[in-house]
Amino acid sequence: MTRVFSFLFFFVSLWIGLSAVFSHMVFIFDFDYSFYFIVWISTFIFSLSVFLKPILSTRKSLRERFSKSVSWPHFVKFINGLTWALPFTLIPFFQKDYPFLLLAGLSSGNISTFIFLRRYSQIHSIEQIITGSVLLSSLFCILILYYGYSVDYESILLASRLLISLSYGLGGIFGYFKEF
Repeated sequence: MTRVFSFLFFFVSLWIGLSAVFSHMVFIFDFDYSFYFIVWISTFIFSLSVFLKPILSTRKSLRERFSKSVSWPHFVKFINGLTWALPFTLIPFFQKDYPFLLLAGLSSGNISTFIFLRRYSQIHSIEQIITGSVLLSSLFCILILYYGYSVDYESILLASRLLISLSYGLGGIFGYFKEF
């Protein structure tokens, strides 16, 4: 069951990694702001095309795992949704802290989903705990770089996106080889 989520994690890793690099190039070469939209959409389409076939070939496992999480108690679904969404809802109010809130939301969401999948669905989703743990440690590294060493904001943004890509890639690798 983990293999389908490994492919999803690989997809996210490739998408965010490519988007981070190309977005940084848009910034460096001072292209028009509309190029950011083109970069994020085109890398999404490219990454999805790479992993669409393996994801669709394991869609039965995907459906089973989603159906198990739908049966969780309402308060558990609420708490899990809150751990994912709360940091993202704070971004408009704390725009300067966007990279930190992004890392906080993704790390807390992955860790809480791991805990609830294990507790209520008896699924040990190693890819989520690996991803969440790496993201959480990345958050601390980014905070130290930004506040301790006064690294510029654009470098922090690039580093946070690359660390997100790395963490999802590592989670996907661990999940993929878990079945062997």
